[in-house]
Amino acid sequence: MHRSLLTALLMAAAVMLSPAAASAHAFLKSASPAVGSTVDVAPGTIALTFTESLEPDFSSIVVQDAHAAQIDKKDSHPVPGDPTRLAVSVGSLSPGTYTVIWHVTSTDTHKTTGKFSFTVAH
Repeated sequence: MHRSLLTALLMAAAVMLSPAAASAHAFLKSASPAVGSTVDVAPGTIALTFTESLEPDFSSIVVQDAHAAQIDKKDSHPVPGDPTRLAVSVGSLSPGTYTVIWHVTSTDTHKTTGKFSFTVAH
């Protein structure tokens, strides 16, 4: 009796610890420009790196100005060669604070969202 209980517990632990059982989410790992940063030169592209591979058809970045107007070129796209990166183009940015809002779906179908700001100094 004890042996079958121990076997069942070991099997349950093995399933729970297997990579297939892991429930991963794509969290923001890094951003360019960096989260909360002040940059002297306005970027032409906002690029985000996540902790998991993304489903590009279900992932997007929106960039807003201080008045909450969308100012990106609405062209969110994966970065070639890196399934964990997503980028969006922006026009010439005036000095001010901008908000980056992201919605991503990882390849295991988990959805995450977030936002951060950065400032263009000159």
